[in-house]
Amino acid sequence: MIGLAAAGLLEAIRVTNRHIVLVDRVEDEVRGDLAKPFAAEVADWLVRMQGAIVRAPTLEGLAIATLRQQAGQGDTAAAERLKKALRHSGERAIREYVEMIEPKDIDDAVVLYEDGAVPNLMSAASVPMVLMTTRAFVRVMIDRGCNGDALQALEKTGYHLKPPIRTLIEAGLDDVTP
Repeated sequence: MIGLAAAGLLEAIRVTNRHIVLVDRVEDEVRGDLAKPFAAEVADWLVRMQGAIVRAPTLEGLAIATLRQQAGQGDTAAAERLKKALRHSGERAIREYVEMIEPKDIDDAVVLYEDGAVPNLMSAASVPMVLMTTRAFVRVMIDRGCNGDALQALEKTGYHLKPPIRTLIEAGLDDVTP
């Protein structure tokens, strides 16, 4: 989301014509500190999107909130646990949310990512999933006729971006009887 915000491409998410879900940990990462670059743009976009985005609480988010509260009360052990727990917490929250989806309820889930840990975290998912880096997502949007300058805008952000990778996880195939 930060890369898309930096390139002025957050609106491209709407073009997917999909249910947009934002898990609590990812929302906190991208707009929790409004002094962070593009956090204000993401926060403004979320307001404009109003009810078009499903905000999903997770146990991961609850655990982080609890550790933050304990650390804020001077618990140094909680502060140390919080520091460790924050690493990949957004990705774990996405995985947690996706694991709650019944495979029969969706055709597939699309997960946009930049963190290299995501493919491994998602590989055992029980629902079919398409994993896309930000570059791959922008290329798909260009192919659909949206914003032909999008890739150049994304490249100009200066953010370290993964190559355009699109991975399909055909979950649940192990359960099929030959």
